[in-house]
Amino acid sequence: MKRFLGIMFLCLFLCGNSLAGVSTGYKKGTGPLKVTEHTANVIEYFFSGGKNGVYAKKQKEAWKPGLMAISVDGAFYSFIKHPLRVTQVDNQHYAGMAVGDCKKKSGQECYLFANGYRIVWDNGTNRKKRRLKRKDIRSGKTITLLTELGFFDNKTSSSNSTQKEVEKKETKTKKETEADKDIVKKLKELKELLDSGALSKEEFEKAKKKLLN
Repeated sequence: MKRFLGIMFLCLFLCGNSLAGVSTGYKKGTGPLKVTEHTANVIEYFFSGGKNGVYAKKQKEAWKPGLMAISVDGAFYSFIKHPLRVTQVDNQHYAGMAVGDCKKKSGQECYLFANGYRIVWDNGTNRKKRRLKRKDIRSGKTITLLTELGFFDNKTSSSNSTQKEVEKKETKTKKETEADKDIVKKLKELKELLDSGALSKEEFEKAKKKLLN
């Protein structure tokens, strides 16, 4: 009986962790890491099984976090979902897949960031705190925890967003100014053609109306 229970326990342990790669130590990230706002939102999506955060949506099949890799600049990522039910154990190198896919998309080095509900990227913060609790994830505290652990700076992100908006407005204003100058130039050319007799008054008014519209 004890032997049977032991086998059952081993089977459940292996099946429950086959995709999550609990035992993997492959390319775990170390040192400082600041993720972008987009990546932070994807991390919340990942830990919540797609149920929480900005990108939350109804999932066809329930899943839980498997493995997640993030680029050194915090802007690119790749993750593997862990199905709630695993019927067989395979030997595929899922950590390598996540890191490789992230590297391919970003063109830079990527390292393992999360393994199941644990943040394995060691940035020097408390290891126990880097293991996220499901109740905190469900209550929408993932972004707050990322901030507390030093992986995300909402103020910096907001500042960058504001700067981008300013730059966007400046570019738009510049384009509008250039367009206005171009219209004035063409109106002068039309007036010169009118004065020279190359255009009739009717033709001038028609061309002017078309230009202004």
